Amino acid sequence: MKTNIKAIALVALLPILSVGCALTEKLPSVTLGGAANKDAVLDAKLSKSGASVTAPLVSVNIPFPTVKTGNEVE
Repeated sequence: MKTNIKAIALVALLPILSVGCALTEKLPSVTLGGAANKDAVLDAKLSKSGASVTAPLVSVNIPFPTVKTGNEVE
């Protein structure tokens, strides 16, 4: 039974692994204290790379995940 489950899982994951794309995800960050307000006391930004919100003594940065395909040239 375990062998069948491993074989089914391998067959299911094989197309995903052979496509040649990668999903990279950066983790959100939270800064507390005086370092959070080095740029501004109140601020909110939304860009292609992510979203960030700054309030007094708190800064939250949430980056968006990026996808790279095998066709891209660096």
